[in-house]
Amino acid sequence: MNVNLAEFRLLGIDVKVHWSFVLVLAFGAFVYGAGPAGWVTGSLYGVLTILLLFVCVTLHEYGHALAARRFGIGTRSILLLPIGGVANLERIPEKPGQEIVIVAAGPLVNVALAILLLPVALVVGNGAGVFNFNAMGASIQNPGFFNLLVFLISTNILLALFNLLPAFPLDGGRLLRALLAYTMPYVRATQTAVAVGRLLAVMMAIFGIFSGAIGLLLIAFFVYVGGSAELEAVSSRAVLRQFRAREALTHNAVTLYTSERLERVMELIMNSYQTDYPVRDLAGKFVGVLTRPRLINALRESGPETRVVDAMMPASAIPHCSPDADLASVWEQMSQTGSRVVAIVDHGDVLGIITSDDISEVFQVMGAAMASRSQSSATSPEPTGTGDYA
Repeated sequence: MNVNLAEFRLLGIDVKVHWSFVLVLAFGAFVYGAGPAGWVTGSLYGVLTILLLFVCVTLHEYGHALAARRFGIGTRSILLLPIGGVANLERIPEKPGQEIVIVAAGPLVNVALAILLLPVALVVGNGAGVFNFNAMGASIQNPGFFNLLVFLISTNILLALFNLLPAFPLDGGRLLRALLAYTMPYVRATQTAVAVGRLLAVMMAIFGIFSGAIGLLLIAFFVYVGGSAELEAVSSRAVLRQFRAREALTHNAVTLYTSERLERVMELIMNSYQTDYPVRDLAGKFVGVLTRPRLINALRESGPETRVVDAMMPASAIPHCSPDADLASVWEQMSQTGSRVVAIVDHGDVLGIITSDDISEVFQVMGAAMASRSQSSATSPEPTGTGDYA
């Protein structure tokens, strides 16, 4: 089932709107419909304000994405959720200074929008009402161009300030981590920033419970879980950074040949743990990989008599790397290309393949061994994971 209400592409980046966005529109229609404008006019105006709010959120995320592009970091997609947006970058910036620029770009977009809209509001309102905070709450639900401008100005300022709170996955948490990374290893900086964010999340939750602010409880949960996910991602990649691709190769892996049938592969799977197979032609040249998903699909569509060459993924579609590449880089390459397999090539000779399962096994086994020796992944000063910028 597609969980996205809508998808579109702008400036080379996919933007996805989660289905739950409908609930936000309904909430806006209800709140404004119950106001002084009446249900019909108020509801339509409420939907309009929510849509414009999320236009500002989208521009905020594009600030992150376009700043990241300046450093050669792509953005897989931007996801719009009821609690805001997330720019899913391909990787975390290599230097703290780069991350500071990328983090700051989002809130700066909101500040710029507020500054651009302020003169218009001053002209439309004849200089009155823009800074009248006492009257703002009462008048903002009244449909009107001036009130809409005041709403957008205040909303953009609040978005910038809220995102600068020092808690993952908000921008402030990443900014704090980047600043700490100047004086300590990257993983330790992440641990410290996550601890600060968790403390802030607990404080928000306590305040939300006693004040009855359900929305604040949701934000606190979002912050707490987001911090845990960030720490896990950075820590795992710090472990993988210490191992080379050649170390993850399975030297006794079975190789298939193009003329073989899938029925032989079925026998191999029943008697071993190998699920992805390098394929060579009769001259010994590497020509592709038969992956588990392709095997299953071929068996379902054409049966066990199918030749391996007709079911495999061709070599031209398989990313490759050096045997000296660290496993964190290999994992990023898989993530960027959407491939579960990478070929290890040394001076034109294919030594073998590494799968996502191989990397996962290395992380689980070696990570546990390192943890038992109290040699945590905090020894790696460089970021290696992906980044989700709120």
